[in-house]
Amino acid sequence: MYMGNDRLKALFKLLTTETETYSTVLRREIAAAIKQNPSAVKVALEEEFHSAPPSSILHVLEDIYWEDLSREFALFSAKINPDLEEGLALLSKFTDPALDRRSLANNLDQNALPLRHALLNATNYMEIARQLGRYFFGSLGLQTLSANTDIKDVSFSRFLQKRRGSSLCVACLYVLTGARYGLDINIIDLAGRVLLSLQDPSLQQAFFMDPLDNGKILWQSDCKQYLASRQIAWKDEFLAPLSSRQIVRRFLANMIFILNKIQDERRLACLRKYLEIIKN
Repeated sequence: MYMGNDRLKALFKLLTTETETYSTVLRREIAAAIKQNPSAVKVALEEEFHSAPPSSILHVLEDIYWEDLSREFALFSAKINPDLEEGLALLSKFTDPALDRRSLANNLDQNALPLRHALLNATNYMEIARQLGRYFFGSLGLQTLSANTDIKDVSFSRFLQKRRGSSLCVACLYVLTGARYGLDINIIDLAGRVLLSLQDPSLQQAFFMDPLDNGKILWQSDCKQYLASRQIAWKDEFLAPLSSRQIVRRFLANMIFILNKIQDERRLACLRKYLEIIKN
């Protein structure tokens, strides 16, 4: 049965005054409402408390959201080949619990649509890479942040809205947009540097795109030169595509790094739990 706005507001009020014993019952009711319609819970909270809900209410809601997210991450990790888009939606829910995955997919579809003519009529893969770079950094005006100080900067859903975020967010946009046109674009980790690889069958080799430099095209020789400048020995493993699990783990590690700086132990405990759930 759908829980109305007034009922939700009443539950919030009760939760601020009731004893621990009865608050357990209230939590169960709120948890059921969140599962049924998280957006309605968000609206009721904003209407009841405006911009300053009590920390006790926020903590209760976060505990419910984060416990549900643990179960969703476990289901994601149990899959043989989990879907990257699903993983990014789950990660985004940590800071935006009311996120609807369908709206995320629709946003990606709308962003990809203007590329249809250019990509379907491209004569080679290099042209495709250049079209992607021009569209993402020119038409869409994406901004890649070289350093992230807020975990919202590594939220993929927020990145799609604000068009600014981490290089990993940009890289994932390349992958998911390419997939909509049958392109096998992969993310690689070049000793900590995120790059995208695209195999060109006509050249019998892959080339790379740099999400930190407006999608600049690089060759393997450029990658080797970059590593040499950092006095890092070349390994062929650097070119191995990251799996969806590895990408999700990298997002979690970035979020943990950011929260470590401000010593936010509540959120850190959850993120470390998720990192343990998501196996390589």
